[in-house]
Amino acid sequence: MGYRYSDDGIIVVRLSIEIYAESLLFLQLNLIMSSLQLTNIGQLVSYNSKINEMEALEKIQIAIDDGIITEIGNKVNDADRHIDCKGKLITPGFVDSHTHPVFLNGREDEFAMRLKGTTYKEIATKGGGIINSVNDVRNASQRELFDCVFSRMNRFLSVGTTTIECKSGYGLNTESEIKSLKVIDEVNNSHKIDMVATFMGAHAIPVEFIDDPDEYVKLICDEMLPAVARQGIAKFNDVFCENGYFNIEQARMILSEG
Repeated sequence: MGYRYSDDGIIVVRLSIEIYAESLLFLQLNLIMSSLQLTNIGQLVSYNSKINEMEALEKIQIAIDDGIITEIGNKVNDADRHIDCKGKLITPGFVDSHTHPVFLNGREDEFAMRLKGTTYKEIATKGGGIINSVNDVRNASQRELFDCVFSRMNRFLSVGTTTIECKSGYGLNTESEIKSLKVIDEVNNSHKIDMVATFMGAHAIPVEFIDDPDEYVKLICDEMLPAVARQGIAKFNDVFCENGYFNIEQARMILSEG
């Protein structure tokens, strides 16, 4: 069980307890074999599966025992520890279902270009896009990538995201795709955020296969996917089916093989 408390009014309930301070320091609280009571909650907003819609409860307290929510109501049992939520919001942690966290340098300028209508293919022809990140990842050590990804997970957690889907796809060869997925696996094992790994060797055609993309598809199917499966470091397989990248037939082949 855990939460994040910040001035923007969000407290996120989670499996292990952390208070995220504005100084970006984490205060770890060991709540094993102890109880916790959250009081003065402004709203508890969550999905109610019985009515298939979001539900907001007000003037609610929450009781937690040994990391498990045991009671939600207007008045719950007393506990060893208490947190005054100061009338703010409690919600389950956010889930980000599409991320590519294994990279070194950002491409924020391309985001602005996309907002203005520039296509992925146009960005790539100008020397940007996915391939721009591939060279960095291929040349980086696993430790460098680990440090970058771990730092990004801190930022995700700081704004209430507690589960993310993490795609590879900035390696585009067997060695670097495996390296990227190993980084995701290592960070997942050492960070409090929950990470779900997706192999995406079919993110773009690397420059060495630009004249023969079908041969790269064959490499993915015959070498990359079996290597990933043997090591058990990805749960899903994905393809960037887009004009100038992978066509429908190629995507179907890769997904079927996966």
